[in-house]
Amino acid sequence: MNPVTPDTLAYRGSALEAFDEMARNKTSLGLLHTAHAMWCGDSCSRDGDCAFLHYKRREPRLPNAPARSPRHRYNKDTANFFTLMGGEGYKPGTPQEHQVNFWPIFESVLRKVDHVRGGGGLLFCDYTDWTKRQDSSAGMTIEYLSRDTIQWMASWYGTDLSTTALDTKVIASVVIPDDLCIPPLDFLHQRVRMYGRSLRDLVKEMVDEGWGRDATHILLSSVRQFFLQYIEKVEFEDNAKYNNGIHAQMGRDEQVWDSIVYRTHTANTYVVAIVVARAAALSEINGDWLFCSAVNDAISMDLGKSALRVYQIDNHNPTATFGPKETKQKLQARRQVGYHSIYLDLMDDLVNTGCPEPLVHYASAGFLFVQMQHRYLERSLGFRFPIHEAMADALRKLFGDKPTDAWLDGLFHLRWLMSTSNTKDIRTNSTLCPDLLAACLKRQEQRKSAWDSNYAGSSKKPEILMDDPDIHCPCAADWARAIHTLSSQATNPDELQRLLGSVISKNSLPLSSDQLATVGSFDDIWALCVAYQVDCSNNYEWLAFSKYVWKHIYSGSHTTQGCHTEPSTELKNDSGVTSTEIEVRV
Repeated sequence: MNPVTPDTLAYRGSALEAFDEMARNKTSLGLLHTAHAMWCGDSCSRDGDCAFLHYKRREPRLPNAPARSPRHRYNKDTANFFTLMGGEGYKPGTPQEHQVNFWPIFESVLRKVDHVRGGGGLLFCDYTDWTKRQDSSAGMTIEYLSRDTIQWMASWYGTDLSTTALDTKVIASVVIPDDLCIPPLDFLHQRVRMYGRSLRDLVKEMVDEGWGRDATHILLSSVRQFFLQYIEKVEFEDNAKYNNGIHAQMGRDEQVWDSIVYRTHTANTYVVAIVVARAAALSEINGDWLFCSAVNDAISMDLGKSALRVYQIDNHNPTATFGPKETKQKLQARRQVGYHSIYLDLMDDLVNTGCPEPLVHYASAGFLFVQMQHRYLERSLGFRFPIHEAMADALRKLFGDKPTDAWLDGLFHLRWLMSTSNTKDIRTNSTLCPDLLAACLKRQEQRKSAWDSNYAGSSKKPEILMDDPDIHCPCAADWARAIHTLSSQATNPDELQRLLGSVISKNSLPLSSDQLATVGSFDDIWALCVAYQVDCSNNYEWLAFSKYVWKHIYSGSHTTQGCHTEPSTELKNDSGVTSTEIEVRV
């Protein structure tokens, strides 16, 4: 079928070519600028008229045309009977204009992100869980957001989804940055995989199936979403504690168009509007219909959540108010009225200008799916419901069997271990020994301090120092270096266990699974290994592991046998032949 999106992009290549060009970026700011140039071109002035980060409705507006969908019952004439979101009634003439230029705010945050990351490593918030449902694994988060996608699509499509596998995967991909805090570059560098598929895999599939420029719109809109989701998460404390962040800057004025556009971009409902239009086999759609239906899907979702008291516990509320206490209450009431007044205005615009019924339905679908989907009730209750049989079958058919890979599992588990600031309160069902939990927390404190002080990290690997006064054997540093070298070779927990078992220090047997179990579960140990691989740091989690194992498993036998004059660490390969690939003499 022909594309449904308007032919407005500056970039003329394929979506796959666009992906590969963006993936060459090494910095977040560079990626943002590349994506923006593909959307707007090089001549864009990066101000409030920029069509990539903002949305300025075109004048003159579309003329009235025969309606292709009936007017909804919740409208300007009936709104006064409801107090959704605490606002009262409908206010005509609510402005749909930007007050804030997002560009300088975003560029400032991303410069800090690039500076603190220093060429590699994790920020304090990377791969944290934002679901509010106490998920115990990344696989659980991905499986449940895939369930959410199927339920959303049932509400939007109203048909059998068995022939829409690619649609489902595309929509699920835009939910990931809402539930997990993921650096935008990690999507482009294909570190993040969902049921074995990277973002590039999805783009290639869209290109192969002839999605044309729709695929490019989807890709660039997704990259935009990655940034806005990441910025609001990395700035969460600035907004919540210090009234200083992107939401605080948007929430000081009674006009809500800035917050509405930001909300639309973070939800990425624009991508869903494209997919819905394609599923309905619509011809090329006016860009205002696409974006305004996307806006209203997000607003109707928030209005529905407010009625169920879910909106109030969300981390980011588009109607949130910042500023002096004495004016906040009145200002918030005006923003709430403005929020649903714009929804009502846009709904009438869509109906009166002849927007196709599938998009008009999509624009108001939040009132339906918020009441029916498990996602929102789970958020209010703080825990998950079991996945029922019909849904489990649909997940297998549409997505597959394994939601995540070892890399994402390890990073999520690392964050799961550190989800409290006190070792006594750390996940009670964690088996990791207290010394290593303390090391995890120490490293996390360092990451947070680096962000708070805007201190640049370093991608250089520091020298491995075995400065523990309780460790006297000169074999210790040798052994630790071997452990660190092996960790970079492991790609999953089983492989790491095999590699650790291959390390033989003189007069010592290889590490057994029973010995490793005294340190922690293998999920715990794998998380420490992934932290080292990603964070390029020998100083904390993984070094703490190697020191702990030496001290509590090997130190005794070496003390009784005496230190060696020329100690070395060897590896046994699979055939049992000694390898001297790793041999460090001290």
